[in-house]
Amino acid sequence: MVIHIPFKGGAFVTNKAKELLLPNEEVIFRVCFLYVGQGDATLLTIPTDEGYKFMLIDCNVDKKAGGIELARLVKDLTDGTLDYFVNTHPHMDHLCGLKELSEEVEIKEVWHSGHIPGKQHYGYYEDLKNVMDELGEDKVVALCGTREVQELGNVHYNVLSPAEYVNDEINDEEPDERRRRIHENCAVLRFTYGEDEKHILITGDADLDAFKNHITDYHKDRLFSHVLSAVHHGSRTFFKAKKEDEPYRDHIEVIKPEYLIVSAPTEEESKHDHPHTDAMDLYKEYIDEDGIFHLGANRECVIVDINEAGDFDLRVDKELVEEYGFKDEDNDDNKSEGINKSYAGVYVSTKLDNKPMGGSQ
Repeated sequence: MVIHIPFKGGAFVTNKAKELLLPNEEVIFRVCFLYVGQGDATLLTIPTDEGYKFMLIDCNVDKKAGGIELARLVKDLTDGTLDYFVNTHPHMDHLCGLKELSEEVEIKEVWHSGHIPGKQHYGYYEDLKNVMDELGEDKVVALCGTREVQELGNVHYNVLSPAEYVNDEINDEEPDERRRRIHENCAVLRFTYGEDEKHILITGDADLDAFKNHITDYHKDRLFSHVLSAVHHGSRTFFKAKKEDEPYRDHIEVIKPEYLIVSAPTEEESKHDHPHTDAMDLYKEYIDEDGIFHLGANRECVIVDINEAGDFDLRVDKELVEEYGFKDEDNDDNKSEGINKSYAGVYVSTKLDNKPMGGSQ
């Protein structure tokens, strides 16, 4: 589906998703990190010569933590057609809600990591498999790490992981070992846009082994990024296998991010205690604290815009959660306090080009 531009003065805006997520007059690449509780969902609005296309990377439904109802939001935004769904790996907090999403919108193409999960996550994987089977092989892409730069509309991207040889190893192993190693070969993608190139790195749950053994050395010229999605919802597994281990730092020293997006509820709401305090302390050694955005801290989304010149704008938005977030009454078992409506409509904006850069490559 192609959404044509411009929408002068918002004349054709009919709902909150379009109001906040459709570009108005300036051609931009827009990336929205959506608050979905204990999980991931990142929505990309991709400029093409004909207009905009939409990509959703991962999905999750978390009513208890007041996450966004993705199916309703995506349907409102796209008028029922999602151009691309990307799954970084088939674990439930990156696939939950795909069945409902596919019932509300037509998914035109699926990109996936090629993994077969263990029993705990297999039901969610079956939902993905059903969507892929309905599409047919020509509309399904098995991601594979490469040094080549690829094009998607007017945006360039790199697939840094999974490595095909590791996928083959993992899928031949016993279920418990296969489950453990899926994070080692999770899909990692970097998106680039603008004449003065800006980069956004999407990492899924890729762990220490992924970066240390397969990504950092091989892709050192493709890792530098202005925005980094925190691995595994702010887990320490980005830096170390166990809390007491000495941290691995080579990857973040190459990435040199200016901004970090942590997709997780509060530590109290997370069954995995995400984000881990020791991991956040390590991130703060490399990123200014005012450049770190924890989506669950105030139940908010982060929207990043890059224009054709490469000018960069980042803003926090609370209106999407207010409009599309699950409320207490949507979940009988929800014992959390629900969404704090006093935050609705508040945002901050920052220009990356006015800050000293962490490096260039």
